[in-house]
Amino acid sequence: MDKIFYVIAFESTHVAIKTEKELMDKIKIEMIPTPREISASCGISLKFSTEDLNEMLEIIQGLSYDLDVYKIDRTGDQKVAEKIR
Repeated sequence: MDKIFYVIAFESTHVAIKTEKELMDKIKIEMIPTPREISASCGISLKFSTEDLNEMLEIIQGLSYDLDVYKIDRTGDQKVAEKIR
């Protein structure tokens, strides 16, 4: 499992599926259960790699709705979620 990665968390499953369809041809994403480190979410998130962060931020800025992006760091004994957008 990746130790540091990024996820987009959603308030509804509908928005999660809509966003997945928008992004799937543009960037490598994976639908996953929302990490425990994120408390408010519908239960599913889109995971993407650190290498794709800047491209992802550019793409989602052009969407007509807001998304929450988190950095997940599971290094060592720490498990931390940091909201970056």
